[in-house]
Amino acid sequence: MEKLSNKNAVALLLDINQDIEEYAALTIQKIIEDRDYDLNYPPNNGLSALEKSELEKLDNNEHLKNALRKILADNAAGIIFNILNLLDGTGSPKLHYENWTGVKLIDEDPDTDAEPFADTLHDGFFEMYWEWKKVRGNKDWKLDTFDE
Repeated sequence: MEKLSNKNAVALLLDINQDIEEYAALTIQKIIEDRDYDLNYPPNNGLSALEKSELEKLDNNEHLKNALRKILADNAAGIIFNILNLLDGTGSPKLHYENWTGVKLIDEDPDTDAEPFADTLHDGFFEMYWEWKKVRGNKDWKLDTFDE
């Protein structure tokens, strides 16, 4: 049976953690610093004129930006965790679940000598945050509350 290798699982989970942090940071910069309120989702931009005027009231300060980055990152992580549960077969879709047969994530070009990923993706996802934090480099902000 083909499996997902450890090297590909780690690369995938690190990339997801990186994207969560980078997208949260870019979104906050766009909203708080640049005052650019165009959204990609939903496809029709999603914000009314009144909603945009309320966003204008937000101060451009580091504490607000840190808090909003953490909220956005947490939201994205929840969605990713759910998707990984679907891939791991430990969850079912909320819609069309009676037809759910599950899916597999395997290496496209399997290496028979590669170490298989011994964990489930959803369990490895949150643990991989700490690995991501090691390789991300030092920044003037962080998502977690631990002292460096």
